[in-house]
Amino acid sequence: MLAAAGKQGITGLAIHLSGFILGFIGEGLVLQGVIGIESGIAVLVPFADLLYGLGLVIVVAIAARAGVPLKYLLIAGAVIGIGLFYKSAVHEIHVASGLGLGLPHPLHIGIGSILITISVAALVVLTLLYNKSRQKDDKIK
Repeated sequence: MLAAAGKQGITGLAIHLSGFILGFIGEGLVLQGVIGIESGIAVLVPFADLLYGLGLVIVVAIAARAGVPLKYLLIAGAVIGIGLFYKSAVHEIHVASGLGLGLPHPLHIGIGSILITISVAALVVLTLLYNKSRQKDDKIK
């Protein structure tokens, strides 16, 4: 059962990364004015967001199930929350909050996406580490 947690965590990461790649490319091309919103890969952005969120939920659930300590889950949750702020909030909110850093909105979206993806990858690594340590503890008992 515990070995499945590592495989499920990696599967969640793969789902998340596929959504990240599709969304990052699609949104980036639209925001940079390279393609229109109803052409090319841009039409896949809603599907990419679905994969992005689904992978995130899978990884967090599997990390909690594998026994990753709450302090690491809280740190990852805080970074994910900051990432969601940059990825999802309107640009005026970034500027008004004082956290806009003088950057244009496309960079805020990119920073948010990258922060979330780093947290998801870190949770998968922690899941694999704590999954192995729990397996060793079970063999000793």
